[in-house]
Amino acid sequence: MSRRYVLVLLLLVGWWAGAGHAQAPISDLKPTVILISLDGWRWDYAQKYAAPTLTRMMKRGVSGPLIPSFPSKTFPNHYTIVTGLYPGHHGIVANAVKDPATGRRLTMSNRKEVQDPMWWGGEPLWVAVQHAGQIAAPLFWPGSEAPIMGPRARYWEPFSEDLPPNTRIERILNWLDLPGAERPTFLSLYFSDVDGAGHDSGPDSQAVRQAVRRVDGYIDRLMRGLASRRIEDRVNVMVVSDHGMSESNASRVVVLDDYVSPEGLDIIDLNPTLGIFPPAGREEAVYRALAGAHPRLRVFRKAETPPQWHYRDHPRIPPIVGVVDEGWQILRRATLTGLVSKGQTGPVGVHGYDPSNAISMRGIFVATGPAFKTGVTVPAFENVHLYDALAEVLHVTPAPNDGDANVARSLLR
Repeated sequence: MSRRYVLVLLLLVGWWAGAGHAQAPISDLKPTVILISLDGWRWDYAQKYAAPTLTRMMKRGVSGPLIPSFPSKTFPNHYTIVTGLYPGHHGIVANAVKDPATGRRLTMSNRKEVQDPMWWGGEPLWVAVQHAGQIAAPLFWPGSEAPIMGPRARYWEPFSEDLPPNTRIERILNWLDLPGAERPTFLSLYFSDVDGAGHDSGPDSQAVRQAVRRVDGYIDRLMRGLASRRIEDRVNVMVVSDHGMSESNASRVVVLDDYVSPEGLDIIDLNPTLGIFPPAGREEAVYRALAGAHPRLRVFRKAETPPQWHYRDHPRIPPIVGVVDEGWQILRRATLTGLVSKGQTGPVGVHGYDPSNAISMRGIFVATGPAFKTGVTVPAFENVHLYDALAEVLHVTPAPNDGDANVARSLLR
């Protein structure tokens, strides 16, 4: 066997393993977007750690730091990205939410409530897409399990942390392989590896470094799948994160019990934010006990929260709202004692801080494809503007929202 023949054979094997078997290009592809969420990916992780796939995408497309809405937590900001509404307007005001009118509670793990459209305000992008006669496939995006404004999206699945990343990617590629009449134009993906590593070990940890590399590999696998179908330059891919991450430890904790007795209080949201529904008649007493109690804790009456939060109007916002300084935590005494007794004193990762002054809460935005600018880095911008940009790319009419269409157009060609 000649050396030249061996070289050609090796090249073919490498191509097959790396890109997969090339398929016939899709000739009837409509404007298409794949929206990818990398939960907890801080704005500087691609530079701080090795992320070659995302770095290549940044050079090819448009990118910049993404400012989350308050509170900088997972459920509120995922839903803000696909509605263009601040959490204080769409109603997912925290990761745990109380609806005063019904007394019901929403948490990420409560499947019954998650699938009830009562919670989800605004018109998420997949609804706008289907109203325009297109097909949507929001995989594991908060809100996608509920029949909002009618039927659910054509393709959706109940969230399962156990579904392997490669299987998620294959779902997306298989949907793109469908005949044109059945093929979605809006698809989404979600990966939580980086967020989990950040919470457990802090943003400067080896665990986060490894998670960044792992997730970057997931995106590489998706892009290779698009390349094997010869559509990598025809599909728009937008990568975002819901928030960043800050480091804390057990020595930087405000103990709630030291300033107010939790007895009788409905503490719906805690760490690093604070959301309290006091019993009737105790609102002012609880507020006065907490206001100015600790130099690292800011507490507000609902009607007096900072205007840039847009966090005053919705009835689900607690009457008393607070947040500690970046890098600090606010915990119950029993929680802190339990952590110390187990030796879990940190470092850990925390998010939820005021995004207007906590740079560590910023996430990422990277977009490539025929609709987006190339080789451009934009200044930090709020995530409410993404909805209009996505609607423009998909040629659908956006619902009224809090974004600025001019900011959205600055990302597009």
